[in-house]
Amino acid sequence: MEKALHSTKKYIPYFIIGPLFKVIEVIFELLTPFLMKYIVDEGFNAGTLDNDYTKIIYPGLIMIAFAVFGFCSTLVCQKLASIASQGTGTELRNKIYRKIINFSNSDIEHFGKGNLVNLLTNDVNRIQSVVAMIIRLVIRAPILVIGSVVCAFLIDIYAGIIFVSIVPLVMFIYFLILKISGKQYKKVQKQNDKIVEKTNDDISGIKAIKSFNNEEKEINEYEQLTSSYYFESKKAILTNELINPLTIFIVNVAIMAVIYLATYTFKSPFVVDLRKGDVVALISYLNSILLALIALCNLILVFVKGFSSNARINEFLNYKEVIDNKGKCIKDLVELKENLVKFNDVSLSFNNENNVLNHIDFEINKGETIGLIGGTGSGKTLLINVLERFYDFNEGEIFYKGINIKDYDISSLRNDIGLVSQKPHFLKGTIKSNMLIGKSDATDEEIIEALKMSKAYEFVSKYDDLLNHEVLENGKNFSGGQKQRLAIARGILRAKELLILDDSTSALDYLTDKEVRKNIKKNKMTTLIISQRCSSIKDADRIYIIEHGEIVGVGTHKQLLKNNEVYKEIYASQTRSK
Repeated sequence: MEKALHSTKKYIPYFIIGPLFKVIEVIFELLTPFLMKYIVDEGFNAGTLDNDYTKIIYPGLIMIAFAVFGFCSTLVCQKLASIASQGTGTELRNKIYRKIINFSNSDIEHFGKGNLVNLLTNDVNRIQSVVAMIIRLVIRAPILVIGSVVCAFLIDIYAGIIFVSIVPLVMFIYFLILKISGKQYKKVQKQNDKIVEKTNDDISGIKAIKSFNNEEKEINEYEQLTSSYYFESKKAILTNELINPLTIFIVNVAIMAVIYLATYTFKSPFVVDLRKGDVVALISYLNSILLALIALCNLILVFVKGFSSNARINEFLNYKEVIDNKGKCIKDLVELKENLVKFNDVSLSFNNENNVLNHIDFEINKGETIGLIGGTGSGKTLLINVLERFYDFNEGEIFYKGINIKDYDISSLRNDIGLVSQKPHFLKGTIKSNMLIGKSDATDEEIIEALKMSKAYEFVSKYDDLLNHEVLENGKNFSGGQKQRLAIARGILRAKELLILDDSTSALDYLTDKEVRKNIKKNKMTTLIISQRCSSIKDADRIYIIEHGEIVGVGTHKQLLKNNEVYKEIYASQTRSK
């Protein structure tokens, strides 16, 4: 079973060495009050009565040495904690990102984009904090508390009893408060997920929001989410804020009890004789306990949040992907006219609801140009998503080169296919770096040839820096048509066996669209053209019509115009004179 904290394995020595340096620091800290006690009880008297200040100077120098050595020990521990925590965070982020990037669409929808972003950021940061605190503080606070209690007993048994009595009382308060706040922080995390998801959605759709003057509605919805987050966070924080004042109150009561002991003069078995130095040392130890308990409180809060994040990450790491990628098959190229793709009675449904693809029979032979047409929401893109295994079908079989696609390694399957979507995505870089995404070892000559086939070279050739021309984030320095032509060029480079154009010429004029298709056909590329325009597929070797997730017609353009009412209606609506 994969766990988030498995990422700490290589840093196990740091978890041993770091706390050892903290123990050294604590020892120096526990010895210091005894030196203060000696100075107050012996040094001041010797200096005042005998002008002998050595009993002040020497202990003072030792205290300075303790402080220096303690400081150096702390620095070493802090460095080890920093290396271990940052290293763990880096490895964990890489592990999570690697899993996300291999997710299918179904898996991403299962978790939600906001949740995945939070896993990579907030949750990993909390695990880092837990790792750092384990090395820095997890041993310091208990040893300092226990050491202070032991030292109190060495000074006076009754003072030690006072010290012992306050620790379980404070720990009980901590347990009670943290049990309540732990549940509250889970609600806070859920609200945070909703905020992140809403932010991502609104930023992605900012253009649509503005074009419909919908800003106020979105702002109101966002403010409702942040108000809920504020309300849940306030409850959790206010609950936790009770810890420090209660701790300070209890420790101050203990200080008053110590002072009372020092001034207690009744003759009884409980008579004590505390000197001034003893009182100073005991108060110092009480303050050390106070600071240690406050640190322990903060440590527990970090752990409460960290355990919540740890559970979320563990659930994610052990999540079994919907699509099983155990296939190993990688087949060589097939011959011209051989069967390349075959859908055999394929159906797809989500959450056991009605089929969105229903008994699909569909095939593509090597060298063919196949058209797929249908209205919005008819299932055109879903059919391609199933072929590329972004979703897995529920019934039927899909064969690629005569082998069931579930027997293929997914990456090898996708390596054969060049998919060009209607809204292509580009990375910040250059034209060349974005082309190399399609084929990492492509030469400049191959890239230019692909650009010429897609008619993108017409505008690329005008740039002084040609292939090294800058591409801004998501290609925002290009028009919609330019981006589609660049994306088609990238798909051509990618396609070893099959080029899929998923409504990817919608931003092109009819003439450019025709010339691009002509260039692709001239190179005898096996092509699947998905479109809502009859003009884009009328020259295809075979056209499939899809409606409501079903194939309702197959044939050439001429055959369908004669025999298929759905196609005739689509064609008439697009060619009717206006």
